[in-house]
Amino acid sequence: PPRAAPKAYQILAKTHQVTIFLTVPQSATIALLKDEALSALTSRVATEDDSFPHVQSTSDFELARAVKEKEKGRSGVTYETLEVDKAIRGLLTNWEVLYFQFRDEDGNLMPVEVSQPSLLDDEEEEP
Repeated sequence: PPRAAPKAYQILAKTHQVTIFLTVPQSATIALLKDEALSALTSRVATEDDSFPHVQSTSDFELARAVKEKEKGRSGVTYETLEVDKAIRGLLTNWEVLYFQFRDEDGNLMPVEVSQPSLLDDEEEEP
């Protein structure tokens, strides 16, 4: 029999070298997801790291998803900002990875900063 859709979604939000796991109901909006993310970003663990952007409110960042470039001759990823009033159901999938896009002092969106860990052991790294 087909599996029932989960009542809650697990969403991963990434920035720098950090991944935040968020659990929200399918009926939630992106605004609620940002509230949950803000709670994690303002926790003691995050605020003690100086390399980590410091935020006070949900207006200090946006959540975006990666969109692969499909143009001929170009490869890479661009990021699409998610609108806060949109519902998660139908927009995101369970276990989807989102990315933080922080704002600078003037309110402009800065580029997404995320580093992907190596899949190789340190000994196997090529010089």
